[in-house]
Amino acid sequence: TRISPRQSQEYRLRSTYKPAPWLNVSGSITIWEARNNVPEINNLQHNRFYGFSASMQPKEFLGLELGYNYNDVFSQIQICYVTSVPPPGLSQCPGSSLSQQLSTYTNTSHYGYFAANWSPWKRLTLHLGANLTGTNGSVLILSPTAPSGPLNSFWAQPVAGFEYRFAKGWTGKAYWGYHGYHEDETAQSPQDIFVPRNFHANLVTLSLKYAF
Repeated sequence: TRISPRQSQEYRLRSTYKPAPWLNVSGSITIWEARNNVPEINNLQHNRFYGFSASMQPKEFLGLELGYNYNDVFSQIQICYVTSVPPPGLSQCPGSSLSQQLSTYTNTSHYGYFAANWSPWKRLTLHLGANLTGTNGSVLILSPTAPSGPLNSFWAQPVAGFEYRFAKGWTGKAYWGYHGYHEDETAQSPQDIFVPRNFHANLVTLSLKYAF
C-alpha cells in the first residue's frame, strides 16, 4: 500500500520592508499540500507556516527584536490494525479481518520571541528576552497507555542579564535564564501520569571577558 503522497504542491513567499532607517520588518509564508486520496488510502496532508519579525534600533543605546511564528500541521490516512474489541461503527479492511479506521493527526503551534537591550550609560548594557512556544493538537490513540507526547504543551525560556565594562578590555557578564515545560492532558491527548515530562530549571551564568 502506497502511503506517500501521489501529488504535492509547495508555495513560498518572503518579504522585507524598511519603513525607516531604524526599523526592519520581514514576513514569510510557506504552504505545503499533499494528497493520495484514493478510497483505500484517503490520505490528505498539509504543513502551513506563517512568520513575522521586526528589528528596531531607534537609538544607539536602545534596541528591540521580536517575532511570531504560526505552524499548522494536518494528516489523515486509513489504517488497518488488530483489536480484540473494535470500536462500534468500524468496517473491516478489504480482504482481511483487521479493523479499518481513519487516523487523523492535527497540531498547531504558536512561537513568539523578543529580545531587548538598553544601555543607560556607556559602561552598562541590560538585556531582557524570552522564547515562548505553545502547542495543541490531537492524534488517534489506539492504546490507552500510549501518551501522545507534546501535542498539548507549553515551553517558556525567559532570560535577563547585564554586561558591565569596568576597565579597558575587561567586561563582566551575569545572566539568568529559566526553562519551564509542561504538557496538558486532554481527552484527545492523554499524558503518562506515571512518568510526567513536566520540568523547570533556573540557570545562572557568570563570565569575565578580556579583549585585546
